[in-house]
Amino acid sequence: MELAIYKNIISDDALSALNAGNAGVAMGKIISFAETNGISSDAVREYIVSLLAGDENILSQKAQSGKNIGEDLYKYALADIEKIYNRFLAENTYPKYTPSESFKGFYEGYALSIAELMRCTEPKTILDTLIEHYKTLGSGIFAKYAAFRYSEKGLEGISELDDITFDDLVGIDYQKQVMIDNTEAFLSDSRANNVLLFGDRGTGKSSSVKALLNAYYSDGLRMIEVPKRCIRNIPDLSNELAQRPHKYILFLDDLSFEAGETDYRALKVAMEGQLRANPSNVLIYATSNRRHLIKETWSDREGGEIHVNDNVQETLSLSERFGISLVFSAPSSQKEYLNIVRSLLEAKGIEMTAETEREAVVWQMNYGSRSGRCAGQFAAAYEAKSKKIKKEN
Repeated sequence: MELAIYKNIISDDALSALNAGNAGVAMGKIISFAETNGISSDAVREYIVSLLAGDENILSQKAQSGKNIGEDLYKYALADIEKIYNRFLAENTYPKYTPSESFKGFYEGYALSIAELMRCTEPKTILDTLIEHYKTLGSGIFAKYAAFRYSEKGLEGISELDDITFDDLVGIDYQKQVMIDNTEAFLSDSRANNVLLFGDRGTGKSSSVKALLNAYYSDGLRMIEVPKRCIRNIPDLSNELAQRPHKYILFLDDLSFEAGETDYRALKVAMEGQLRANPSNVLIYATSNRRHLIKETWSDREGGEIHVNDNVQETLSLSERFGISLVFSAPSSQKEYLNIVRSLLEAKGIEMTAETEREAVVWQMNYGSRSGRCAGQFAAAYEAKSKKIKKEN
């Protein structure tokens, strides 16, 4: 079978086996697919439309980047789909296979799109649905997940997200609102800023970023965790994301640089400093325990006024590339800490009593410091204990 646009499809091992009439060989790979990624009761048909939806080709690239698809490109793609449909989908005589359970890890929009593709009964409808899939979701791994981890090996989809929401975060109303306003501007194609969240440990910096994703992934927000060792790859990653239909936050957690480290320069260039304009659909949100991300030593302050000034400017230059800097502070008093505990318990339907306050204070003393994290951990433990007592009674 000769294909012009979807030529990658026919080289797939399972489809090659089906095309050669060797259904038994093909079913081994299709069964593995169904048990690990299947979302329907028709594994063979789902496997084929998933290949089409995930294919990286000139049509999918143009569609997801918002570019026009010419008549000739559409014509050749339709010819390919007709061949694939007539060979594999028109009369599905292959063995039926229903997975043991439906895979729940994909973004729900992707699952709905695959289900729509499976309902299509003619080549033109399949192609039109594929183009819409590329435009709204993208192709490959980008269409399947709302969150990713980046490493030297590339992107890995995150199937189970931390379910934290802004309602779970107490005592940081100003910080939450600034992040919400900036992210909503980003999603509406208005000008938005890179964000630095810094301050005491356990005060909700990372949790706030995760809560953003849970609040806005259905509006097209996507998040990619990027470890510090991969910062040099951010420009290349950003250029790749520029061709995708979503809005991406690159999440750098617990970021800081020791004296002598130079990777921070790559981050400076990624935010501002390269000749090519930064993609409008990519922002960087970073958390850190200190305001100035580059650690300064006493030797940096030696060598004369000009030398000292140069070192100070170098230390500040990275932090200043974040348009928004938000400070997260631990509760300054026991009263503030207990107010956070009270709010968290009330959200769980638990009344705060004098005995509860005493236990919360003891918990905080054992923890070693007051923080929102400490309050959250106490509230979770107290809720579990309360449920156990009710069950025993």
